[in-house]
This record gives sequence, C-alpha cells and structure tokens, in this order.
Amino acid sequence: MRLYLAGPMFTNAEQQYNLALAARLRAHGFDVFCPNESEPNDKTRDDITPRLIYDVDIAAVESCNVLICQVSEDSGTNWEAGYMDCLSRRVDPTRYYGVVGLATDMRLRTPPHPDKRGLDNQAFHVNALVAGGLQSSLGVYLDEASLTARLIEIRREREGAGG
Repeated sequence: MRLYLAGPMFTNAEQQYNLALAARLRAHGFDVFCPNESEPNDKTRDDITPRLIYDVDIAAVESCNVLICQVSEDSGTNWEAGYMDCLSRRVDPTRYYGVVGLATDMRLRTPPHPDKRGLDNQAFHVNALVAGGLQSSLGVYLDEASLTARLIEIRREREGAGG
C-alpha cells in the first residue's frame, strides 16, 4: 500500500519528524511518498516554481492509495487531503482508499472547560470541516501507534496483506 505523507515540512523539526515517520512506516512495509524527499522541495535550486511543486505533489497523491494528513493549519496539507478525499469518493474508491489523520498536538488531549471561553480555554481547536472530513474518511488518530495499527488494518481489508 502506497502512502502520501502530508504535513507541515518547513522547519528543521518538521523535516526531521517527517523523515523519521516515513522511515517508521517503511519499516512496517509501507511504500511512502514523503515530500521532504522530493526534488522540487530542494530549496537550493532556483528553478523551482509553485506550479512545478503542485504538479509533482498532485502526481504523487494520485500514485498513492492513502493520504496521511498531519492535522495542522497548513494549507498545502489540507489541499492535498481534500484532493485525496475527492479521488476516494468521486473518482475510484477501489484505487484511492481515503485520508487518515494524525493529530499529535498535545493540546488535543485537553478537555475543554465548560466555563471558559476564548484564550482561557486551553483546548486546541481543529477546523470542523477538516475534522469531519477525517472522521468520515479513514479516521483520525492521536498517536503514531494508533495510526500505524489503522494503516495495517486498512492494508489487510483492502489488499489482504499481512502486517
């Protein structure tokens, strides 16, 4: 099963996390496209255009079965997730399985306080459209172990592969 790893990728910490997550998923037998490893994301080059990045990343999404959406307010990640959601619902549900969310922000574990509003309520907000989309696709998980278990389950369901 081929996975597209979508998420923030611009700081050193984000890059290192993405590369490490891709390696851990590969250790479970998944084929992973990680944009941090993609040539158009080589920031030392001066011939890279937004259109080239779009074309390469969309082709990569189309080459995958599942998109992992690292839940964030990264607009590129959300664009990619929406594109895969459309492929899985409207184009070919047998080829494109959908989107699974990985929401590791520790603030998501904080229950909202019923008497506090705004900045005083420390519960983290996730865009309702994004959350609803993930819930109606392949689900959203708060840690890598749960995500990996879900991916193995999807692979077994769809492809009969061991995991």
